Amino acid sequence: MRPKLTLEQLNGLATAEFHKTFENVIESWPEGAIFCSALLPFKSFDGMITAFQNYIDRLPADTKLKILRLYPDLAGKLLDSHELTGDSSIEHAAAGLDKLSTEDRAKLTEMNESYKTKFGFPFVICVREASKFDIILRSVTERIHNTPDQELETAIGEVKKICRLRILQLIDNL
Repeated sequence: MRPKLTLEQLNGLATAEFHKTFENVIESWPEGAIFCSALLPFKSFDGMITAFQNYIDRLPADTKLKILRLYPDLAGKLLDSHELTGDSSIEHAAAGLDKLSTEDRAKLTEMNESYKTKFGFPFVICVREASKFDIILRSVTERIHNTPDQELETAIGEVKKICRLRILQLIDNL
């Protein structure tokens, strides 16, 4: 694991290095890092996090949907085949999704499929904040009753939480 960046180091990164460092803070969407690199230097880490979150907020709905479709199914096939991004692997493991019982995995898979059928993208939740299986299952069970517009907004809110936590893993925010 690389050492965490200070604000001075962050602001001193070459554009390409900024892109490489922050390319997956929005799952498999390096465009966020490319956009935010143009805003260097940042006055604070909070300013950088806000820049990424504002970038997400300003995207058109169809682009937000594209981003949501890049997130993996929770405890899904990519976990089984070890094809998750490094960040998603860590997040799945932290929530215990890599150690679910067969019964719990089947429940979550069934809910994921129902959710994807209704909304057209996988269920996205910041698993580091909803760190227990019961909380995750309750969330998908509740959110499946949202309207598509409500769920787009809710899911993008979760993307922003994930983005923030991924950035905090890379910086020395003391």
